[in-house]
Amino acid sequence: MPGIGIKVDIRGARAVANLMRRVRGLVDDNRQELHLRWGIRTLNWVTRNFAAEGALTGAPWAKLSPNTIAGRRKGSSRVLQDTGGLKNSFTLNATSTEVSVGTEKQIALYHEKGTKPYEILPKKPGGFLAFAHAGGTPLRKGTYLPSAERTFAKGTPFVFSKGVHHPGLPVRRTLPKREEILPDILRTTVNYLNELKTRK
Repeated sequence: MPGIGIKVDIRGARAVANLMRRVRGLVDDNRQELHLRWGIRTLNWVTRNFAAEGALTGAPWAKLSPNTIAGRRKGSSRVLQDTGGLKNSFTLNATSTEVSVGTEKQIALYHEKGTKPYEILPKKPGGFLAFAHAGGTPLRKGTYLPSAERTFAKGTPFVFSKGVHHPGLPVRRTLPKREEILPDILRTTVNYLNELKTRK
């Protein structure tokens, strides 16, 4: 997976170890069903974290600059949530041996870890960058920009530049750490094992 993902390895206290021995004793179909529930729990955490704009991580995501908002497809000021493409790209894969949750979108990794400052230059030597910018000149008419694969509406503030120095992306974590998701995983496990008793 070229984007980002999470796998949780549960070890530690004796009670947890005993619980996981019971899980390992399940038949493959039951383990896969349990792993699926773990994945759903984790996806729910990711969804809630997007809704809270990172607050579940203990470090809410940095707000967007006016320039970033000006260049968004829908003009939303919601962090990482203009079109919903990133949030909706998270999926899970559950088998009898493991479950993974993540996204294949490469941009997710840059947000998860943050980046150093970097330069944005035109693809063609001697060319220009064209982009929406809060301090730009309003377009006189709607304009299709092939590099962005979208049309910008009349009045959108626009600038042209030979290059841009980007200050870098701040860390905006979308996935839970082990200690953040573990309580949900353990509750789900206990509930599932109790449910299996009632099936017999």
